[in-house]
Amino acid sequence: MSANSVPEVLRDGGVSAEMVKALSSFKDEPAWLTEKRLEAWQTFERLPMPTMRDEDWRYTDISDISVEDFVPYTPSPDVTSESDLPEAVQKLIREGEENSALIVQHNSETSYARVEEELREKGVVLTDLHAALTEHEEIVRKHLFGLVPEDYDKFAALSAAAFSGGSFLYVPRGVEVEVPIQSYRWLDATGSIMPRTLVVVEEGASVTYIDEYASPGTEEDDLAFSNGAVELFVGEGARLRYVSLQNWGRNVLHFNTIRSSAKKDATINSLVVSLGSELSRTNVDAGLAEPGSDSEMLGLYFADSNQVLDHHTLQDHLAPNAHSDLLYKGALRDESLAVFSGLIRVEPGAQKTDAYQTNRNLILGTDDAMAVSLPRLEIQADDVKCSHGSTTGQVDEVELFYLMSRGIPRVEAEKLVVFGFFGEVTSRIPLKGLKEKLDRAIEGKIGLGFEERVA
Repeated sequence: MSANSVPEVLRDGGVSAEMVKALSSFKDEPAWLTEKRLEAWQTFERLPMPTMRDEDWRYTDISDISVEDFVPYTPSPDVTSESDLPEAVQKLIREGEENSALIVQHNSETSYARVEEELREKGVVLTDLHAALTEHEEIVRKHLFGLVPEDYDKFAALSAAAFSGGSFLYVPRGVEVEVPIQSYRWLDATGSIMPRTLVVVEEGASVTYIDEYASPGTEEDDLAFSNGAVELFVGEGARLRYVSLQNWGRNVLHFNTIRSSAKKDATINSLVVSLGSELSRTNVDAGLAEPGSDSEMLGLYFADSNQVLDHHTLQDHLAPNAHSDLLYKGALRDESLAVFSGLIRVEPGAQKTDAYQTNRNLILGTDDAMAVSLPRLEIQADDVKCSHGSTTGQVDEVELFYLMSRGIPRVEAEKLVVFGFFGEVTSRIPLKGLKEKLDRAIEGKIGLGFEERVA
């Protein structure tokens, strides 16, 4: 899309009510969505910016962030084939999981999408969220903002007001998509990216959807801002595996809210991976809305340098006879900070709930890295089985010495220890390409840290 066709208010200055109206007009959106955007902007202005005095933010300092100042919209060129995409994006695709459908958001616009003909014939839809408003307005209007409303928090309000690009996945009743569907968010400009993901999996259907966030940025580049929202609707007896892989450059501030709703006997498996960005705050909420629903929540994070990786999770048991199992594991070193705050909430009447929550952290070296772990329970039913726990510890030097005494160099010994630590999570991932990509990313972090320490 040519930058010359973009209204000046979108390209210059920060977010404002004028910008929100201009964006909706530029996208030729229906009146109901324009109204919804403006309501969200009013909510954003009304809600105070979180501070470390707020319980949910007391370990993460964002006092020097003014999100309104980021350029809200950055166009990207239209492409007709994968070979027209930036080489770095093509490399991500080549190294990623095999896929049956693909969508790429480059800066503020969806630049490319393809879906195999066999899936099209079965009624599977993967498209830009704005295109979905035209082609599937009834479905979008029914679900959009249903799980991440504008009043969820200040960042959700901004997302609802100023989102652009985004993706919409719809899998009809009874359709099983055997090969994963892949989404890439690529940011190679300063400013902001505000994607939304809306996934609707109908009764008895199944699909795997992978959201990947990446950029070439370094710590020396100007700051960029990512603010996303993900809404996952899983129908009765349906199955969804959702993966969020965040590997932004170190100049990006990343905020994301991922919320799901599972109907009767539905299953949702989520994996949230946080490796990049300067600061990352991710909310992951699983709603067990009806009896027999099941949620597996996996998380993997690795912080180094002065990174801040903050995860807040909610296992929300709204109905009886539902199950959830959460396992988040993180490694950290240098002066980084990792925060995990998890809540199992059992609502009144949600009897026979079966819920587990585990967070484990591994600190490499003897530096000033800090892991904060806050697992919690809130139970309002009397016939439940719930447990939670956390551990934080340093790498066992005796274990490293044992490996090194067998002729293994220290950096290789650290890799073995860290891969063994993360193995409890990665062993649950049935996606070979994704596991290989994670292995490469983790190995790169370990190797870089070792080189810096011995330099």
